[in-house]
Amino acid sequence: MLIAFVLFAAFAGLTSGCAWRGGQQDDKPVVEKGVMDLSGYDFGDRGTLPLAGEWLFSWRSQRVGAAFESTIAVPGIWDGQPDGRGGRLSGQGFGVYRLELRHLPQGDRMLGIRLPNLSTAYALYIDGRRVSAKGHAGDSRAATVPYQMPETVYFSPTGSTAAIELELSNFHHRTGGIRSALVLGTPEQIKRLAFGHEAREFIVLGCLLMIGIYHLGLYALRRKELDNLLFAFLCICVAGRMSVIGEGLLPRLVPGLTWTAAGRLEYSFFLLSALSGFAYFRRAYSREITRRWTFVACGAAGVLMGMTWALPMLTASSLIHVYQIFVVVLCGASLYLLIVARLRGREGAAFSLVGVAGFVATILNDMFFYNGWLHSFDLVPLGLLFLIVMNSFIISLRFSRTFAKAEKLSAELRKWNGQLEERIAERTEALRAAEQSRRQLVSNISHDLRTPMTLIQGYLEALRDGVIADSEQRDAAIGTMLKKAEGLNELIRDLFDLSMLEARQAHMNYECVPLLDWLSRLERDFGMEMRTKGIAFTCECDGPGMRSVYLKLDAHRMDRVMSNLIYNALKATPRGGEIRIEARRGPRPFEAEISVLDNGTGIMPEDLPHLFERYYVNDKLKNSSGGSGLGLPIAREIVETHGGRIEARIRAEGGSAFVIALPTMQKMNLEESE
Repeated sequence: MLIAFVLFAAFAGLTSGCAWRGGQQDDKPVVEKGVMDLSGYDFGDRGTLPLAGEWLFSWRSQRVGAAFESTIAVPGIWDGQPDGRGGRLSGQGFGVYRLELRHLPQGDRMLGIRLPNLSTAYALYIDGRRVSAKGHAGDSRAATVPYQMPETVYFSPTGSTAAIELELSNFHHRTGGIRSALVLGTPEQIKRLAFGHEAREFIVLGCLLMIGIYHLGLYALRRKELDNLLFAFLCICVAGRMSVIGEGLLPRLVPGLTWTAAGRLEYSFFLLSALSGFAYFRRAYSREITRRWTFVACGAAGVLMGMTWALPMLTASSLIHVYQIFVVVLCGASLYLLIVARLRGREGAAFSLVGVAGFVATILNDMFFYNGWLHSFDLVPLGLLFLIVMNSFIISLRFSRTFAKAEKLSAELRKWNGQLEERIAERTEALRAAEQSRRQLVSNISHDLRTPMTLIQGYLEALRDGVIADSEQRDAAIGTMLKKAEGLNELIRDLFDLSMLEARQAHMNYECVPLLDWLSRLERDFGMEMRTKGIAFTCECDGPGMRSVYLKLDAHRMDRVMSNLIYNALKATPRGGEIRIEARRGPRPFEAEISVLDNGTGIMPEDLPHLFERYYVNDKLKNSSGGSGLGLPIAREIVETHGGRIEARIRAEGGSAFVIALPTMQKMNLEESE
């Protein structure tokens, strides 16, 4: 940011210095009442001399017979200046300027005069001899042919004085007069001055065109980057406007280009420059201002462009304040979005803000200059070059950060490549374990299917062959086959339920159940069976506030989980042992832990990580699904579907513990939800 401000200050100093050198200086002679006294003035030592001050002026008269009854300020447009008769001059009309140079250098020394663009047609006379003309300065609109172009004339004074008379007409533009001062000097100085102006414009124009073409090429290579196209339009439009004003490079290249066409091009480029510049920054910082602004700006620019080409040039130029308001609004919007982007820390916003601030300052300078409020010259091309410099800093910043990210990614990629073999080995081992588990599952399921199917087949053959003839034996065989068929159906149902649960497609019937009521029901359902097998069975609810806790459960599926865990504990617990269900607050807020505890043979440490795997079977924990290893995986999926978790632990005092953590609802929350 500091670098941007330093560059902006240097640019402002450079342009202000140029404007000062082009204007009036206090230590040089000035024109007073149509006379400039050059006594003792040495052009070789003190340089060129602007012919600025009070020229004699005759309004609505030709050179021959002009009375020169008043004076007029030069440089300055004649709109609103006193006409010498108690009135004010209008923008359209014609008149004659007169200046007398006294005490000119003696001898054969030749002098030169540099004439700027004059609005809008003129003829220059020195000592009564016509030395230059642009267009045709007539006394009416029909008799006037407008044309503007800087000019250089040379003359040799015949004595110590010289009379300069300038016929000037304007019937085609909103303002007339002399915006910039004529400059007097030696031929070498005037040539150098003219060459400097032309060289500067050629260099700036060439830079803008090259940068515009460069960004067009970037857009052609990457069509997604519309920013490049908009920035190219900005450069080309500013270059186009520059080519028809100032030194008039485009009219020189195209001699047939009329003053009216050049004026329309100037206004068109003026509008398009503002529009493309605003669209460029709005797209670059699209989060700071909505796209609606771009649509509104395009619509307004389209209306103004239509007016530029449809209306007479005099009428179009009279609407210049509308054009300027349009440009000022877009400049203000651009500054606003860049300030917001800077406050939000957007990348490159600081450089863009300084660049646009400098560019807007030159735009305001040109507006003041062409309205006759400031004696300066065109600075917009230089302001755009400054903006381009700032934009180059942004590009450099983005490139450097991109390279830094690329280096970081490269380092991470090398690190990942180093770990790739290790990861491949881990995944290969995991795939091998999964394949082994799959084979084990197939083997277990095949065994569980083959054994009952063989038994059913044997009984059916015996019935067919009459081996089982007794009615009691036949009924017993049929009952056995039905029991085996039910076991097969249960195994198939377990496989289907597990698949649906894993895919989260199982239908759940949730209801809000008091935790204490649920535990009481479990004790009623399993207590008698446990006691008949010599196992002590209790359900306890401990902890503050636990008696008011509710659980959101699918009671049928959660009963299946508890049944699986209780019967697994029963298989591992000898007669005289104990199975206990405990409920207490979990380690997380709004969570309850329900633990199924036993003091049986427990779990081997090597089995603990694999208990909930789909294909894992432990001989000590053959579950209710017939030993296929599906009971605990189904239990885990049901618990996780409830938003909880389940884990197995080895109790220090012996036996095993299966802990289920489920989200809870307090009674007040339940009433609010209802």
